[in-house]
Amino acid sequence: MPRHKWDNPVQAGGLEVELGNLEYLKTLPSYAWGSLRQTLATLEKREEFSPRPPRPLLLVPGAFCTGSVMNRLGRRLQSMGLSVGVAPDFPYYFSALANLCRLEQAVGVYRRWLERLRVEQGIERADVAGHSNGGLIALLELATRPAELEDRLPGIERVVTMAAPFGGFPAARLLAPALPCCRDIHSGAAVLRLARAAASRLVVAHLVSGADSLIPAGNQYIDREMATVMDGFQHMDFIVGSPDRVEATAREVVRWLQWQR
Repeated sequence: MPRHKWDNPVQAGGLEVELGNLEYLKTLPSYAWGSLRQTLATLEKREEFSPRPPRPLLLVPGAFCTGSVMNRLGRRLQSMGLSVGVAPDFPYYFSALANLCRLEQAVGVYRRWLERLRVEQGIERADVAGHSNGGLIALLELATRPAELEDRLPGIERVVTMAAPFGGFPAARLLAPALPCCRDIHSGAAVLRLARAAASRLVVAHLVSGADSLIPAGNQYIDREMATVMDGFQHMDFIVGSPDRVEATAREVVRWLQWQR
């Protein structure tokens, strides 16, 4: 069950994972299982969601994810009465190799999709829920949106993040030579500063995975008052976890968006 108070907050930004820590090691089997589920989800047929006015919810996936990883959460949100759209696949495109590009490149793909929503489908405003790097992509688009495009893009009114690495990914510098996206998510990255600035204006909730083996929980939020800790959640549970965890995620997203309407 989620908690809406942070009982033992961790300072965001500088936390490093201690591989010798027994509690951390205990989380690795669930992380490995979640990673496998996520990879299998990238091979599924992508659900054809049809966002529509007046204000749809746009889902943005993170690294190693095609849009099909949002099938479960999207279906549940849609069954709860929301109009849902899922961002296109980001380079590189196939299976778990999707969305490993620099975040600026992903923003370009995402922004062109937003423009189509506005120009072709008449969507003038929208909310966003982004998982992991997907939350950063959505916020970076807003932080770098050119003034001359404002009339061709939907106005984004509210953002919910799920396990977004605002404080960085501890192994980012080590993995940066192999994974371009990691060049943008180390603790001192300029991209993170831009995302945090946009988050301070638009994020209404940070959903925090309380048993995350990838991103320390304290790195997943910028405002403690907006942090909802999802107890026992691994990094991928929001989108490919058990049905009850996807259900809990959907209910939290809807709760925050309705509370802010």
